Amino acid sequence: MTSPLSSQSGHDRGVSDLLAFTLTFSIIITGIALVTLGGLGAFDAIQQGATTDVAETSMVGFAETTGDHIQGNAPRRTTSMKLQGHGLSIRPSTLNVTVDGQSTNISTGAFVRETDSGTDIVYTSGAVYRVQQEGLVVSRKPRFRCSPGSDSVYISALSLDGETDFSSSNRVTIETAIQNKTLISPQAGKSPSATTVSINVSETAYPDAWHRLFEQELSNWSGHSEPHTYQCTGVSRAVVHNTTVDIRTVT
Repeated sequence: MTSPLSSQSGHDRGVSDLLAFTLTFSIIITGIALVTLGGLGAFDAIQQGATTDVAETSMVGFAETTGDHIQGNAPRRTTSMKLQGHGLSIRPSTLNVTVDGQSTNISTGAFVRETDSGTDIVYTSGAVYRVQQEGLVVSRKPRFRCSPGSDSVYISALSLDGETDFSSSNRVTIETAIQNKTLISPQAGKSPSATTVSINVSETAYPDAWHRLFEQELSNWSGHSEPHTYQCTGVSRAVVHNTTVDIRTVT
């Protein structure tokens, strides 16, 4: 005959086992959910990073292609990009170049690819920047040379003329064609002699990116008392070119 005490004890153990099972099962389910959510978050982060890397590579490719207009006098070039839903736009951007007191504004424009992660990949006058919340990265340097050892300065600026403001998930073709090439300095019939050349980037679309470029990537250019201005001294000659290209997007 089973005593009431034994029956009650067995009942308590049954309840305890059920509670233990329920608690264990809840912990397992919660753990699986956390791992799944964490894994999905990490996967999304990796996917966004990879997409941004592809966007950066495509913009560097665009810079290399447009460089043919300067180095090889190519009249027309095309670059293919798969935008993956990203936006393309051209924003106002102006460089000011001064050679021995003679100042010239060069409207270069900034060609911007806006990604889903909030990162902008920017092409401007031969340079490519990766602008993100974590900071700025210089992906490609422009053709701005300060060489006191050889007593020379060489600046080759490229200007974009045209309008682009759209987004697409498909592949598009960016077409560029030379409009004109201008020798800004020296002026026609004059000697290229010069002692000081300065570049002011305060009117560019991304002055902080230019600051990073001059501070870390372009040797021999020094800061100036005037904000956002960098200069090359100790030279005897300077050549400043400006190539203007028409930009058109073919969907």
